[in-house]
Amino acid sequence: QIKMQLASSSSRCSQLVRNRCVAQTGRALSKPILTPSRSRHVAAASSKEQPAAEVPDATYNFIAQFQGGFRALPLWAGGIGIVGLLANRAISGISAVVDASSSQSRTDVLGIAMSAVLLLTGLQWLSLKPRVVPAVDLEGDDVYWTDSLTKLPPAAASELQWAWDSVRSCTRVRSLVLIYQGRTIWHAGAIKKGLAPGGAKAGDICNSVMSSGSGNYLANLVLYPGRLEFTSFLPDNTQGVAVQAVGKQGVLIAGTDTVRGIGSLDQAWLATIADKLEVSLEGVKVAQPGTGFGGAGKGASKA
Repeated sequence: QIKMQLASSSSRCSQLVRNRCVAQTGRALSKPILTPSRSRHVAAASSKEQPAAEVPDATYNFIAQFQGGFRALPLWAGGIGIVGLLANRAISGISAVVDASSSQSRTDVLGIAMSAVLLLTGLQWLSLKPRVVPAVDLEGDDVYWTDSLTKLPPAAASELQWAWDSVRSCTRVRSLVLIYQGRTIWHAGAIKKGLAPGGAKAGDICNSVMSSGSGNYLANLVLYPGRLEFTSFLPDNTQGVAVQAVGKQGVLIAGTDTVRGIGSLDQAWLATIADKLEVSLEGVKVAQPGTGFGGAGKGASKA
């Protein structure tokens, strides 16, 4: 049953990736989202599963695309209401003096009050526009490194390549690091300037995520004292970090170049990728676990 749930999550994740890439870049991914070389457990479960329904991406719906116009709707409605009341007074020939005994005057006062509320609501909505946080250039090098001393199955290597290509194309994630069985076995994207890949260690935050099985998101990394756990191998100006458990033996660490750059959908996607990696890495024995830089530099390549 767990394997069937993983396969279902993978299918939904794939559709989410396609929607996100089309919305952000205006084009779909050039390669299929799901790799043909999946692990035997997920492949067997997928063959029996019914096609999953399309998962809408709520971040890029119609209202979000035209939020300025929707914010101004109460303002327009209130203005039209007041103009309509004044026009009705002028056309109907009713005296402009408000008479408390007149039902028309009482109705006009009520209409003006409602229009004023709409005008104030529209002004408030327009003044509360969200601030766009700019991305920063990470002060580090770009690498795509796999530990040469760890024999990864072809399915796992293909899964890691797919994860990096799709996450880099469709989100603000600029670093992905996989620590498994106490050792860094994969690092893609930005790395601390002048540092050889392979030296990342799981600290208190990563160990807590592994023990609990639930992810942790540091939206504004500079505000957290525990940031040194990640800036020891990620660029110093990394803006945010998301950590997802890969079973009980590893963590997937994602670094971003934007404050609050990893949304709830992105976190759900990273969690699904971590679940897929857990299956792909089943049975893998990491060489000399916990030695940190063992094999560092071998198999490293610039992206």
